[in-house]
Amino acid sequence: MSFVSGVGRVALAAALISFVGVSCVGFTVHAATPQVTTQVKQRQDKLRDMGGALKAITDELKKPKVDWDNTIIPNAQTIKDRSAYLLNWFPKGTGPESGVKTYALPVLWQKTDDFTRIGKAAQAEAIKLDQVANSKDEGAIRAQAVVMGKACKACHDDYRSKDYEKENDE
Repeated sequence: MSFVSGVGRVALAAALISFVGVSCVGFTVHAATPQVTTQVKQRQDKLRDMGGALKAITDELKKPKVDWDNTIIPNAQTIKDRSAYLLNWFPKGTGPESGVKTYALPVLWQKTDDFTRIGKAAQAEAIKLDQVANSKDEGAIRAQAVVMGKACKACHDDYRSKDYEKENDE
């Protein structure tokens, strides 16, 4: 009698462990490594730098007298310098699956050719923005700031979560 009870307990325990293990499979929680957390934070900071720099340029262009040396030129250079590394900021494993809050959508890593094409176009426009800023041609910088904004938006439209606008002032 106690043998059957002992076997029954072992079988019951094994069944419960199997059930709990199978039940939890769908609820796996990923803990981000410190390296991934740092990568995502640095990416977000650099992208905010670029967005802030473009906003500083467009805000400056609303003023009656444009400050080339303290606002336009340094901010255009920030955009150009940061954009050179843009395509390196999204290594595999730094998306939502990492467990770190990111507005980058999983599709970014699924459509890498398209993302790369858009990123290279943004890099080219950032170089032009910097060149135009250094020429101090107000009409040209106005036009190129619009083009740069559209280059940024091209990526945001497909590869950034709509939650970004809800959670951030933009």
